[in-house]
Amino acid sequence: MATVLMAVTMALFGTVMVASPAQAYAGPHYWMYTNDGTPGGRVDFWPDGDIVQVCDIQADGAHVKVVLTHIFTGTGFSAQASGNGNCTTRRASMGGEYDLVERGSAKGCYRFNIRLWDDIHYVQGSEDIAAWWNDNNTKVTDC
Repeated sequence: MATVLMAVTMALFGTVMVASPAQAYAGPHYWMYTNDGTPGGRVDFWPDGDIVQVCDIQADGAHVKVVLTHIFTGTGFSAQASGNGNCTTRRASMGGEYDLVERGSAKGCYRFNIRLWDDIHYVQGSEDIAAWWNDNNTKVTDC
């Protein structure tokens, strides 16, 4: 009985940890929410490890999408999450487009555009935009 209880507790604990939008990663941390009054979405960015996490944080029937674009080259990627409490995480260790250019001579400045979508339609007024440096050691907001 104790083994079953422990397994259930561990399963529940693991689920809570996965769904949490504010996990602790190393280094600087940026974040923003959708601009829809009571935010339906959130994006978090940790430059150390190039971790981008987008979360649906409201049971409103909409899904949240973030588009990340390198401001000098126009390259980047998008990620979305659907369903209250669900998150999608992308990180450098996944390779390819998720391994972001670092700040410095390569000019690692990225624009983050977050908004809600209702099916295939953009939810008017939910968009928010920020530009953040991919600098592993310092939170720099001047790009």
